[in-house]
Amino acid sequence: MQEPVARACLIWEFFFAASALSLVGLRASQVSRHFHRLMDRVVLGAWVFAFICPPGVFGQNPPSDVKAAPPLEVAGNPPGGEAARPTRNPLLDYKFTNELGQAVSLADFDGQALAITFFFTRCPMPEFCPRLSRNFQEASQELSIGGQTFTNWHFLSITFDPEFDTPAVLRDYAELYGYDPRHWSFITGPKDKINELAAQSGIKTDPENGVMNHNFRTLIIDAAGHLQMVFPTGGNLSEAIVSEMRKAAGLTSLAADGPIQPAAP
Repeated sequence: MQEPVARACLIWEFFFAASALSLVGLRASQVSRHFHRLMDRVVLGAWVFAFICPPGVFGQNPPSDVKAAPPLEVAGNPPGGEAARPTRNPLLDYKFTNELGQAVSLADFDGQALAITFFFTRCPMPEFCPRLSRNFQEASQELSIGGQTFTNWHFLSITFDPEFDTPAVLRDYAELYGYDPRHWSFITGPKDKINELAAQSGIKTDPENGVMNHNFRTLIIDAAGHLQMVFPTGGNLSEAIVSEMRKAAGLTSLAADGPIQPAAP
């Protein structure tokens, strides 16, 4: 139905334009009579237009069956109350393992701004995984400078080579970057769960001759649990991460209950 209606509207517009153009070249004595006949056509056409062309043909009042895509809600906490709450992603509550051998879930960082990236410790390319780790190293140093007005932030480096990257391996790797476990965790876990989390974050891996080919994703999650930014590249992102983390953490004025504390020796 919409196509014939649109076609009828275009025909009317063409008729109006042709009638208007017919004024060109008329002598002055003929313009008045022709103008009155043209206005009669305009009035009649306006009534036809009103009945033929429904609201929305030219972009106003879109059809009621067209709905905007819902926003991405990483934490599963959209506005609108319980009736609008989608099914909570079970990975948010799944207990992975950090470099200290502690069980940790993404939900444990509720109320904190998160930066999440994916890597593996055996990566041989200096500008790949080591660069991602230097990004977090440099950004964490900047965010830890005295006088900062917020402390509700945390970095998560998640290995997609969990069979090799045990908690002990991750801890040795983390210490190479002078990490602070209060604000930076290295995560491993069962391969199927790691792969599921990586896939949902847009990571693609392709093991080849002992080397893990992969793309890049650094995600910034705000303190309300919503995806704020995705960096789909490697390279030096330190300053950009600092800027995004300040905005993400600024959504709350108080720190969360506290970071996961290191296990007692």
